[in-house]
Order: sequence, then structure tokens, then C-alpha cells
Amino acid sequence: MKKVIIENLPETNCIEGAKRWTEDKGEFVQISYREDIRHVAYFELRKGFTRGGHYHNRKEEVFYIIDGRVRGVFYDLETGEQAEYIFEKGDKIRVKTGCAHIFYGVEDSHAIEYSNQYYDSRDAYPYVLGG
Repeated sequence: MKKVIIENLPETNCIEGAKRWTEDKGEFVQISYREDIRHVAYFELRKGFTRGGHYHNRKEEVFYIIDGRVRGVFYDLETGEQAEYIFEKGDKIRVKTGCAHIFYGVEDSHAIEYSNQYYDSRDAYPYVLGG
């Protein structure tokens, strides 16, 4: 699906760019690298609950799974293509505009969401996705 870009951040501190690694002090994650960010949010998604169920016309969103397991369902409003994925710790998901999305808590999970667009509630259009 062209409107959903999935990346598992490499576990190393020896490269430029987004990455993660664990050391005696604990885990360090560089979620974003050389991106302008105007909106950052943290959320918890408990097992059996959902977040999302909408799309944006102007806001591209990026999600980073801190821990847990999340099922994502996506629908491209232009092409009619639908896709479903299971995300785990270290996964980074970029959702382009015009792509409806919903996340299901497979396990208790935590995530970061960010965007290069400011948050605007008028740009969140409800959309019912099966799943």
C-alpha cells in the first residue's frame, strides 16, 4: 500500500538516521531524523480498545510503537485498497493523507505520534473501518 510506509528502526547506534539501541543505561530511540515536527503526542492503547477511525486531508502522521502489539487497518480513499498489519516495538508507520486508519490494541501498548503539520481537529474526518 503506497499510503502506508512501514519501517522497523535498526537496533544500532553506529549509523546516521532514525535508530534505536539498548545499553546499560536503558533504551535510546531516535524516532525522527532531519524532519520538521509541529505536532507530537504520546498515547496508550489498551488491549481490546481502538484509536483512530479517521483520515486527514492535510496531515500526514507518523507513529512509533514503544512497546506492545497493535493491529493497524488502513484504507486508501483514492484507490480503494485496504491493508492490515501487526506492529510491534520498534515499528515506525507513516500514514499519508487520504488514508483512513484505525489501531487495535492486541496487547497493552504505548506509542508516539508526530507530524510536520499542526494538529487541527477540523482535519480529522471519521471513517468506519472493518476489522
